[in-house]
Amino acid sequence: MQVDDMAKRESAPATQRCSVHPAFLYNHVFPLRDHCVLRAKRFPGRELGLGERLRSMTAASFFPRWLPRHEASLLLAILIVVCLTAWLDAGQNYIQQPQASAVNLVRTTTRLGLIALGAAVVIIAGGIDLSTGSVMAFSGTMAAVILLWAEPQAMLNNQPLSLWAMMLAVSGALLSGFFVGSLHAWLITAVGLPPFVATLGTLVGLRSLARALCEAVTAEYLGGISTQISVPDVRFRYLATSVWIPVVLLVGISFGLWVLLSKTVTGRHLYALGGNEQAARISGIDTQRLKWLAYVISALLSSLAGVLMVCEVSTAQPESLARGYELNAIAAAVVGGCSLQGGIGTVTGTLLGAVFLRVVIDGVANVIKSGADVYEGLIVGVLVVCAVTLTKTGESAVPRRLLRGGLGWVTILNLTLILAALMALIGVRLVGEKSQLETWQLTAWAAAGGFAGLILIRQNWPAKRKRLAVVIWAISIVGILLAADWGYPRMQRNAAIRFARKVGGEITRGKDGIIVSFRDTVLTDDQWSGFAPKLSFFPDLAEIQLQHTQVTNRSLEALGRLRRKPLGIRTLDLTGTAATPAGVRQHLRDFPHLKTLP
Repeated sequence: MQVDDMAKRESAPATQRCSVHPAFLYNHVFPLRDHCVLRAKRFPGRELGLGERLRSMTAASFFPRWLPRHEASLLLAILIVVCLTAWLDAGQNYIQQPQASAVNLVRTTTRLGLIALGAAVVIIAGGIDLSTGSVMAFSGTMAAVILLWAEPQAMLNNQPLSLWAMMLAVSGALLSGFFVGSLHAWLITAVGLPPFVATLGTLVGLRSLARALCEAVTAEYLGGISTQISVPDVRFRYLATSVWIPVVLLVGISFGLWVLLSKTVTGRHLYALGGNEQAARISGIDTQRLKWLAYVISALLSSLAGVLMVCEVSTAQPESLARGYELNAIAAAVVGGCSLQGGIGTVTGTLLGAVFLRVVIDGVANVIKSGADVYEGLIVGVLVVCAVTLTKTGESAVPRRLLRGGLGWVTILNLTLILAALMALIGVRLVGEKSQLETWQLTAWAAAGGFAGLILIRQNWPAKRKRLAVVIWAISIVGILLAADWGYPRMQRNAAIRFARKVGGEITRGKDGIIVSFRDTVLTDDQWSGFAPKLSFFPDLAEIQLQHTQVTNRSLEALGRLRRKPLGIRTLDLTGTAATPAGVRQHLRDFPHLKTLP
């Protein structure tokens, strides 16, 4: 049987040969097929047992075709992130403004989805494209330059642009992407440059070229050198702001790429190229043509995303347009299941990876509010490292000890410090509204829990024992956090009540909330500075009475430094104290609804 099959394959044209190396077929696939046929003949009336069926099934057939395991995990992760964002967001944007939040998320996801699909095709083919952001900036600038060249008066006077000018601009931008992709393919196939070097050169060069082009054209048509071109036309902006147009483009392109990769010989050859280029070449596959196709698809999709981005922001500014988007594209593809070694990846997984990445970034922006863009690169980098790590460990047939030896101990210390820093920088801002623990407590909890988890990973235990240990570890760290979050505030409130009684004051509950009274006591600034932080643990604090005490503006400063502001406080009585109105205005400006007496 094997001899006949080999003869048929050798006589077939090169374009019809299988994309997999023949040795793999004859050593693995055909023996497995023959074994299944012989077993069926030997036991014609008996069904295979569960263990036999599992051993005979591949990973792809074990899960439903319409919902592979990785895609199902991404869907679950997206739902979890959305629920956490809705819970942690103090503004409740997902609940109060669901339509606006969905529109914003869809608009940003479609743009990321386009460039992620291009990056996925290149990665599947065994390459890498670092120029995505620069191609977006260059193509978007080309579209604006063509509009300024075609209708300078309309651009100068903010008049409506003609349809033919907009079509010409979009076509020119896509054509520039086609040429950039072809340049990448030539540098890689003909010159022999590694994909990393070839695309790194255009990453640096295209953005500078776009700026030079922008300055030259503006000097010619606007009478002065400018590094940006404004495109205020409403119809041109509608290409991006309509939302439905980018969505239709993304759906159509995704379906086309799915058909290409899953249902055509070219798609199978792309997977074979990424899996083993030498074997693909020996099998008769035109690898140079496939590389050209992959890089052209990536550049075209980047160009289309660049045009949509210029449509949305109404400005082509090559210096800052789409900066850093190449990392986001690669991250979405890798999170979606593409292997950086090539030969592995799906369109569905890439789209879900783009959605997951945008949901995480949008969730952090909603929870942290101001300054969330500072952490975007950090989040993307962490997700990429985690995704690649999980992919590598999942591909290994033998369990790998990741933290063994002296380097393992150093890595455990390193990761523990990184986890503590992340909790101190981001985690406190994420859960600060939901937890009453201090920053150092949350940081210590994250560091201790992470250290314990890494120690578990280091252990060379049987799989069953390690799974049980991980479950116990997860329950323990969650239980410790909940217990500390429940007990620590009560301990601080009790300490505050004892202190108030010690100096002659009292803490009582009134009709509108908690009333803290130190009137006619010898309370000093030093005593108040030690007591004031405990007020953060009274969420329904309504009134503070400091009449005829020895407090000054120093006490107001201590009250204004509270990390968790008692927003419920409405009255602060300073009658007979040395505190001044200027001190109130200076230190209590974060309490807009606070009424001070006298």
